[in-house]
Amino acid sequence: MLDNELKIQQARTNMIQQMLRPWNILNQRVLDVFDTVSRNQFVPKEYEAVAFSEARIPLDENHLMLSPVFEGRFLQEIAIQDHERVLIVGSGSGFLAACASRLGKEVVAVDLVERFNTTAESITRELGFTNIEYQTGDIKALYNKLGTFDAIIFTGSMPEMPEEYYALLNEKGRILAVVGPENAMGVTIFTKVANEVRTERVLERDLERLVGFEDQPQFIF
Repeated sequence: MLDNELKIQQARTNMIQQMLRPWNILNQRVLDVFDTVSRNQFVPKEYEAVAFSEARIPLDENHLMLSPVFEGRFLQEIAIQDHERVLIVGSGSGFLAACASRLGKEVVAVDLVERFNTTAESITRELGFTNIEYQTGDIKALYNKLGTFDAIIFTGSMPEMPEEYYALLNEKGRILAVVGPENAMGVTIFTKVANEVRTERVLERDLERLVGFEDQPQFIF
């Protein structure tokens, strides 16, 4: 048992030193979260051996976890403060929500797949997380029932950010989303200041579309 714990700790250290830091993830609060939240607890049992690798781990036949470098960079760029309320859209395994809950005051985790939420809630309860609320459903149906937030992370990409989600932001609230056409996407921060939204593209990266935010078919006449 002790030997296995040492292997897990070494794998976690390697992830931080050899993956996160080279990807310019240097914020100490974020690195500390990756050192304390047990990522291996959130992956399906058959993938525990690669929990700390760059692999996109399958949650089912249609959904993949984000890699640690995406998770870390998202958390660094959104810059969650300890008093803030956070929304994760497409929470999947629950790992990103668990990390966010250690950085902020309260997290709402939304996913379309009820099984993902049930599993994540069971894991986080067992690990002692008490500030995560799970909601199952389409964010487009739920968004006006959730209240407002200081930080929102969309875990998949979209062609553009729908403006109605700006209404979810408190003053100085931020949305992080991967936005843009295929092969030209970027991690983008939308910040609400004095009822205006400022946009900053912080990283060029592609990611699969979030379910419900796919490209609309183009008709040629």
